[in-house]
Amino acid sequence: MLFNFLFKRKKNFQKKIKSKPAINDWMELTKEQRFEIDSKEKKESMKKKKALLKSIREEYIKIKNKK
Repeated sequence: MLFNFLFKRKKNFQKKIKSKPAINDWMELTKEQRFEIDSKEKKESMKKKKALLKSIREEYIKIKNKK
């Protein structure tokens, strides 16, 4: 069980590292390319934040209605 936890954690960590460009690759990109990549990442993070807020609001409404 402990090995499974460590193995899964290691896999997830490696995926996160591979998804982000290396600093050297990032510096070789043009300003426009960096801006595009950065704006895409910001949009994705905002979507995740909005989804999280929506689920929190829904749970709060459920709790409030139960009382």
